[in-house]
Amino acid sequence: MKKTFTTLVLLLTLITATASYSQVVSTLVPGPSSFDDCLTLDKAGNIFASRYMGSNVSKITRSGVVSIFSSSFNTPNGTAFGPDGYLYVPSNIANGRVNKVSPAGVVDTFITSIPYPTTVFFESDTSMLIATYQSNKIFRAKMNGTYTVAYQNIPMLNGPVDMEYDLNGNLLIANFGDGKIFRVVNGVFTVIADLPGSLGFMTITNGYIYATAYNANRIYRITMNGDTTTFAGTGQGGQLNGPARTATFNAPNGIAASVTGDTLFVSDFNARSLRMITGVRASVQNISSVVPEKFNLKQNYPNPFNPSTTIEFDITKKSAVLLEVFDSLGKIITTLVNGELNTGSYRTEFNAFGLASGMYFVKLTANGSSLTNKIVLTK
Repeated sequence: MKKTFTTLVLLLTLITATASYSQVVSTLVPGPSSFDDCLTLDKAGNIFASRYMGSNVSKITRSGVVSIFSSSFNTPNGTAFGPDGYLYVPSNIANGRVNKVSPAGVVDTFITSIPYPTTVFFESDTSMLIATYQSNKIFRAKMNGTYTVAYQNIPMLNGPVDMEYDLNGNLLIANFGDGKIFRVVNGVFTVIADLPGSLGFMTITNGYIYATAYNANRIYRITMNGDTTTFAGTGQGGQLNGPARTATFNAPNGIAASVTGDTLFVSDFNARSLRMITGVRASVQNISSVVPEKFNLKQNYPNPFNPSTTIEFDITKKSAVLLEVFDSLGKIITTLVNGELNTGSYRTEFNAFGLASGMYFVKLTANGSSLTNKIVLTK
């Protein structure tokens, strides 16, 4: 009995330590709300959410206040802000259209007729791509509203629902029909990820792709090389908040990252709620709660590496911890950890996708002391 109690205390201590810095799910707007689909952020951090099973686009402030931004659409789907500051909204019907909405919410027509437009994506200041879910085509439109076919008769397109650029400027296309994500380079489509069931939408932040798995009730994190891990959700349907890996979602659909990249917003289609995942950048893992012998920054492994490497460190007492990566000129590249950690040993990952080969420096600071290690990226 004493052994069981001691084990339970240690387990609770570990859970408490982890909860202080891990990703946490909460509900910003409980359902049923006036939206259920795509999420798009403006520069001020306001969220614009489509009501696919309806006709409106809602505006949600950072504090969770909801208002109807514009209406008169027909199954509005994947929206995007254009270089003119207008929100572009496709109506996903057979004789569909694309509208543009002014910052004041005034609706104007951009394209009067286009079959089943699903999502709009600005590839430049002068043109956009428009995915069509039912016809498996992608059109290219100019800012005067004229459009031509960009991609068609591509067997791998199966209900294209979202598009993004990767860190090298290559087009990524996500399928709703089979959950696959493709990279397009010089017209060649290559599968980089295959999620279970249907994929809702995706977003890129902090060097990773985050995608909603609509049927699987999970959020996945994907490296630019396609390595895929569960980021949030147990797979069970529900609205349970708490640590990301034990939280539940109900057909997660729209997804967007905050301006700072530390928060993900997710719309649950069935619940018509808006969920929030905080601590996105805090990907540190507690691997031991035993008090270490000394404050220590271990050598990363593998080293040299490409593009990811693992970094472990030891903290001898509870303190504010800062783990940063610098280039050879002393310019900060990224902050891997920035928060209070309990005593113990920790592990995190540095993804250098998109960075040039060369020497970098990892600096650990805690309790007024600092340690630095050299790491080498080789491509």
